[in-house]
Amino acid sequence: MSNIKFFTNYDQLKETLPPVPASKFWPQWFKDQSSGNFNTETRQGINTVKSCPAILDVLNMGYVIPLWSDFKLMRTDNNVGWISPNTDMFPITIHPEEQIDAYPFSPDTFKGTVKLINPWKIRTALGYSCMLVSPFYHSHSNLEVLVGSIDTDRYHEAHVNTFVTSEVNKEVMLDYGMPLVQVIPYKREQFKMETLVGDYRSAISKAVQFVHSSMFAAQSYRKKLSPKWFK
Repeated sequence: MSNIKFFTNYDQLKETLPPVPASKFWPQWFKDQSSGNFNTETRQGINTVKSCPAILDVLNMGYVIPLWSDFKLMRTDNNVGWISPNTDMFPITIHPEEQIDAYPFSPDTFKGTVKLINPWKIRTALGYSCMLVSPFYHSHSNLEVLVGSIDTDRYHEAHVNTFVTSEVNKEVMLDYGMPLVQVIPYKREQFKMETLVGDYRSAISKAVQFVHSSMFAAQSYRKKLSPKWFK
C-alpha cells in the first residue's frame, strides 16, 4: 500500500477540518437518490445511477480537501475582490487575463483565474503524482476548479486555481467546509497505445459482462475484486 501525506502548519485545521477520503463526501443528491426497484428474478423495474460502478468509483476516488475558511468574492469588470476572516493566514491571489486570454470564457466568468492558497501540502512516494479536480458530481454555480496534475513526490504545494462566474458586483460566498478539490494519486508510468480489431477482452471482463448482462447486477463482482483503495 502506498502512502500519501497531507501536512499543514495549523494544528487547529488538522483537528477540525482535515482532508478525508472522497467516500466521505458523497454529494447530497447522490445520497438522496433511490436505488431503484429492479428485480433480478423477474427482470422488471429499473436500476438507477446509484448502481453504476463507474460513478461509484469516481465518487470514492482519492481524497477531498474541504475549504479551510469562509471567503466572500466580488467580481468587477477586470478583477475579483475577496475578504475572509483571516486574510493573512488564508490568502487568495489573482492571475490576470493576460495569462490565459485565449481561453473561451463564458460571458459572466472573470477572465483570469482566482488561486486559493492551499494550507495543505501533499507528499507521495517516489514515482507518484496527484491530479487535482473539482469534486466529482458536486456542483457550485460560481466556482470551477482548473484540473491539474502535480508531481507530489517532488513538489508538495497544491494551490487551487479556479474560474469564478458571477454577475459584476454581485457577492459570491464560498463556505467553510465545502468540498473544494478532489485529490487523486496515481503512479506515473509509460504507456504504448495500440488500436486493434477483434475481441481483446480479458477473461475477467467477459465474466463481468456476462453477470451484468444476465442479472443486471453491476456491483455483484466488486465485493471481492475492488477493495476500498483510499483510506
